[in-house]
Amino acid sequence: MVEAPRPAESAAAPEPARAPLVRGPKVRGVYEQDAVRRVTGDAIRPGGLALTRRALTLATLPVGAQVLDVGCGAGATAALCRAEFALDAVGLDLSAVLLAESRARHPAPPLLQATALRIPFADGTFAAVLAECSLSLVTAWDLALGEVHRVLQPEGRFILSDLFTPEMAPDAHPTPPESRLHGCLGGARSRSTIEAHLTAHGFTLLHWEDHTPALRQFAARLVWEHGSLAAFWACAGAPEAAIAAFPARPGYFLAVAKEDNA
Repeated sequence: MVEAPRPAESAAAPEPARAPLVRGPKVRGVYEQDAVRRVTGDAIRPGGLALTRRALTLATLPVGAQVLDVGCGAGATAALCRAEFALDAVGLDLSAVLLAESRARHPAPPLLQATALRIPFADGTFAAVLAECSLSLVTAWDLALGEVHRVLQPEGRFILSDLFTPEMAPDAHPTPPESRLHGCLGGARSRSTIEAHLTAHGFTLLHWEDHTPALRQFAARLVWEHGSLAAFWACAGAPEAAIAAFPARPGYFLAVAKEDNA
């Protein structure tokens, strides 16, 4: 069984930053909306649980392995880990609304209200950490990846799926602050940037798969529900300038990395 969370005072202190380290309540509120949940179900992301099953198959975890789902939302992944892969899964999320829903529907997996920037578990606790469409909601990637590396066992697996952007030209100009998206799109990075961050924090990339068709299907369902993507982003609180300034259509990836204990 997963050991009890470490005391709060031993958690890693956040790095100083002018901007919020995690995207705020407005972003979390998007995932709590009934209009979004009617499209996504319990798995609030492109690809749904089918992509989670693919990820866990690639990770080849032994029965009973201790697994952490960062940004567990309504608890669908943690429940699937236990029911279909016999894994000892726990979850953490910042949304009290989604955690309450998860506890009502999936009482077995232990769930905590916490952030990837202060994971409340001891070093080397988990055989795998999942971050499904949640890393893009964190602005302080270095701090989050350091925490993931810390709680992983030697050669543990880091499973992540998220948005990514096309590679930008070297002379591309940064988006002005008033035109930035503050949700998952705003946190999307290019593949080269993602790989560089993983390498810098002691991970070796084992698998990278492009699942952009799942993102297109996800977007199509949102359009059907809201009438247009513009209407959805307006509902989500994204300014028109931010949507217009987004550099290119994003893709969606699945990756599995190994903790490098060298």
